[in-house]
Amino acid sequence: MKNLRNLTVASGIALLITFACMFMLAMVSKVNSPGLYRFLLLLGGDVVNGGYVQSLTYLAFFWAMFEVKEKLKVISRERLAFKMNLIPTNDKHIFLPQDINKLKFKLIEFEKKEKYILSDLLKKACTKFRTSGSLSELIDIVSIQIEVSQEKSEGDQSVIRYLTWVIPSIGFVGTVIGISQALIVANSGDMDKITTLLGVAFDTTLVALVLSIIVMWFVHQLQEETDRFHSDLKEFVIDNLINKIETE
Repeated sequence: MKNLRNLTVASGIALLITFACMFMLAMVSKVNSPGLYRFLLLLGGDVVNGGYVQSLTYLAFFWAMFEVKEKLKVISRERLAFKMNLIPTNDKHIFLPQDINKLKFKLIEFEKKEKYILSDLLKKACTKFRTSGSLSELIDIVSIQIEVSQEKSEGDQSVIRYLTWVIPSIGFVGTVIGISQALIVANSGDMDKITTLLGVAFDTTLVALVLSIIVMWFVHQLQEETDRFHSDLKEFVIDNLINKIETE
């Protein structure tokens, strides 16, 4: 549902930009304002001669940006669990084996209201320690669970990775279409038409590459936040649970 909502909003923004460029292009004189006229062509104001390619690029760009924003919001929400006192963070606190069972029931009660990756990880860690009593096995299960969580996060970002690939690809497709049309018109000898088509062809790639650079920066930010969150998750569990369990 969120993907569909993001797609719908991105489509609306792309159409709005395209219609705005079309309207402004119709109002601007090519002779009196050649710079502004050329800029509107670059943004895809001439839909008939290829501006629709820029519109598709805007769609993919804004869709990707909204997806990145959604994933960053999820990480921000998950980070709230670090401050919810799910487990004592006092350096002097020690867990005896019998305390682990109490902690698990506390986490079960907490998850009846809301669930976080951290609470689920702590609960599974408590269950593992109750069954094995081994700290080494406990560390292994925590590491495995964090890897699983990270893989799920990467899977949820598959749409973003696809869109970051699509954006420059749309630009290159627009270039191929523009050059093909220019070659078809070349037999007529209409140099103005040929120049216009070639300009549109390269405009599509330029817009796509600029938007691709922007979106890739945010995608890398998302990846960095995802990796940092899972690193902090592991560090939190080790420091506040595993290292504080007294086995003897």
